[in-house]
Amino acid sequence: MHHEPRYDDPRPPRPPDQGRPEESPWRRSQRLGRPEAGGARGATGWHPGQPAQASPGEFYQPEPYPRDRYGEPDPEDGYEGGGRFVPGFGDDPDSEDDYARADRGGRRAHGGRRPDSRGGGRGTGGRRPRRRLRWIAPLAALLVIVIPLAVGASYAYSFYMGKYHPADYSGNGTGSVVVQVTSGDTPTSLGPKLTQRGVVASARAFVLAAEHSSNPAGLLPGFYGMRKQMKASLAYALLINPKNLVQVPVTIPEGWRLSQVLAWLGAKSGIPVSAYAKVLKHPASLGLPGYANGNPEGYLFPATYEVLPHETALGVLSGMVQRFNQEAAAVNLPAAARQVHLTQSQVIIMASLVQAEGGRLSDYPKIARVIYNRLAQGIPLQLDSTVLYGLNTYGILASDQQLNSPSPYNTYRHKGLTPGPIDSPGNAAIQAVLHPAAGNWIYFVTVNPKTGETKFTSSQAQFEQFRQELQRNLGQGQGGTGG
Repeated sequence: MHHEPRYDDPRPPRPPDQGRPEESPWRRSQRLGRPEAGGARGATGWHPGQPAQASPGEFYQPEPYPRDRYGEPDPEDGYEGGGRFVPGFGDDPDSEDDYARADRGGRRAHGGRRPDSRGGGRGTGGRRPRRRLRWIAPLAALLVIVIPLAVGASYAYSFYMGKYHPADYSGNGTGSVVVQVTSGDTPTSLGPKLTQRGVVASARAFVLAAEHSSNPAGLLPGFYGMRKQMKASLAYALLINPKNLVQVPVTIPEGWRLSQVLAWLGAKSGIPVSAYAKVLKHPASLGLPGYANGNPEGYLFPATYEVLPHETALGVLSGMVQRFNQEAAAVNLPAAARQVHLTQSQVIIMASLVQAEGGRLSDYPKIARVIYNRLAQGIPLQLDSTVLYGLNTYGILASDQQLNSPSPYNTYRHKGLTPGPIDSPGNAAIQAVLHPAAGNWIYFVTVNPKTGETKFTSSQAQFEQFRQELQRNLGQGQGGTGG
């Protein structure tokens, strides 16, 4: 028997040996095959709308699906609509599922085209980018894993090299540089200083050199003559050899207070300031003159000193006091003080006031004369420098509040000289006190601190004019003193 096709469906039934279930959508090409010329069917012809005729005992064999170049049927050549052929419509919804199944099964050839999901044509605009973007996710996952590993490996390598194979120079170095090793310095604290000065290539190389040395804790305080770009091991060996210590010049200016002198020595001599402060707790060991009354202020003579290797704080301070005694002996201070009707202590106190107030050296004898005249007339010295010293502060002019301080160094409230020196006077100030200028001045004002110009007068009104001139100059950014 043969299958009688339905009159409303011109397609013949599909033979059961095609391997497709009957409920599957039956795709058929719009290009229906025409009977071959000369065949049994070719004589009668074929007309649309008529059921296909077949001879008794002969089955109608439907024309095979058109195939692509790889032998698979082209799913785009048929159109279905609810199991019926509807011209002008695209694939049914199941076509996408067929495509997906064919894709998963690997049956579709690489050259095949996937129909547009909207039933569109076969142009390139209907292609889906899903296949092309499938490599992005694996690549992103790979990068997420590889990049942190690479960064971590680089950091670990850098850490290892920096810790165990740090940068280092290879030679004895060139040039010269003086390096200070302070008390308490260690290879760890000194290494960065040497790196900054260009002596060694890295602080870590210097620390390793010390660790590998037979004397890892042998750093000695002092100043050392070194070279730049030295191998770390050679630099450390140089610093633990006392023979490489050098003398260090330290200059103490005139007019500095004791606190300033100690801070400068602590910074420049290679000896910590705490060591100097400890010595000053026992001033009798310094060799101060008896008229100093145990107060080193004013008796650490200002000059340039050579701090020798292995010098101590006591040795430095004692040397400065010794230098004062030499200067005092050079001017024959006991006899010279008697000639001006002063004690040796008063000479040094007055010299410290002249040093603090003076501008130009040529004005020192005139300033000394003003002090003499005020003392003789019983007038308070009224020196701002003494008020500021008593308050342990610095400045040019004391404020009204400062002028009312109860300090014994407040020469606005107390007549006569201060209880002691207020700084370390130099030789010029001492000579000015021993040889004052002649004059009747009782006022002086350094009206131009920038140039050191100082004006003297015995008139109260003129003194006020000098003060106003000083104020104007201070308003222009200058500093000054007055008395």
